[in-house]
Amino acid sequence: MKRILTPLLLLLLFPGVSCSQDSAGTGNFEPSVDAMRLLSHVEILSSDAYMGRRAGTEGGHMAQAYVQQQFEELGLQPACSESFVQTFPFTASDSSPAEGANLIAVIPGTGSAAGSVVVSAHYDHLGTRNGEVYNGADDNASGTAALIELAREFTANPPEHDILFAAFDAEELGLVGARAFVRSDCFTASDVRLNINMDMISRSGAGELYASGTYHYPFLRPLIDGVPRKGPLTVLFGHDEPSDGFGDWTASSDHAPFNSAGVPFVYFGVEDHPGYHNPSDDFDAITPEFFTAAVSWIHDVLRVLDGAVDSFPD
Repeated sequence: MKRILTPLLLLLLFPGVSCSQDSAGTGNFEPSVDAMRLLSHVEILSSDAYMGRRAGTEGGHMAQAYVQQQFEELGLQPACSESFVQTFPFTASDSSPAEGANLIAVIPGTGSAAGSVVVSAHYDHLGTRNGEVYNGADDNASGTAALIELAREFTANPPEHDILFAAFDAEELGLVGARAFVRSDCFTASDVRLNINMDMISRSGAGELYASGTYHYPFLRPLIDGVPRKGPLTVLFGHDEPSDGFGDWTASSDHAPFNSAGVPFVYFGVEDHPGYHNPSDDFDAITPEFFTAAVSWIHDVLRVLDGAVDSFPD
């Protein structure tokens, strides 16, 4: 049975999350997203019932259905077709053919400017191995939860440019879903000007979130850096220089195909922790106040970048 966070339980477990707070970068702050909904999505998607959400498995299909239901309940529009679901083939671990499914929704912009922004997160994880469930709370139920709640906020207060909310499948198998999207007619028709990718944004004891990609697209840094931090959140830049070697995240998640196609990106994520690709990546191990602060700040960054797209260099 799934445990759903009630307001009382949320206050007991995470007393700082739902308080009215300031925006000085520490202490109390006013979240830009609904903290209870945000945490509930992570708890549900990272429960044992979803069997680790491996692409092409029953658990993966359950996760797809959950995200699709959230999109439908928000009243979002499918992007580029009559359905949110855009399928693609891939090869399973036993070499058999399989099918993955991206979910692509759009919130139309209010302005007349051309171009769109893609906000992305992958909903798949590693599945079950040797009888242990890899629940992937941080990787990447956290990004998926943020995707849903950001869509909720932009539904209530629409953006200037079209924003596509993309829940990608099969990231753990080699960014397969994101690569399929960038090859698709939907990508071409959407005239994508920016990708915001979220992958592992809920677990940091030090309260540190990286904004990676500004080494490649330096015009983005002053825009991002100018957005006030919220709550227990420290924003760092880096993990995007080729000289970093293994520390270079430029090709490490679903932003990579966008970058290869010449689309500027910002990748939000935390550094590896003991739960990374480990069965201990469970809901109880995330840091909720940091997570809420991170998603709230990403929301504010997205508002700023949406308003600046027309000024991006060619």
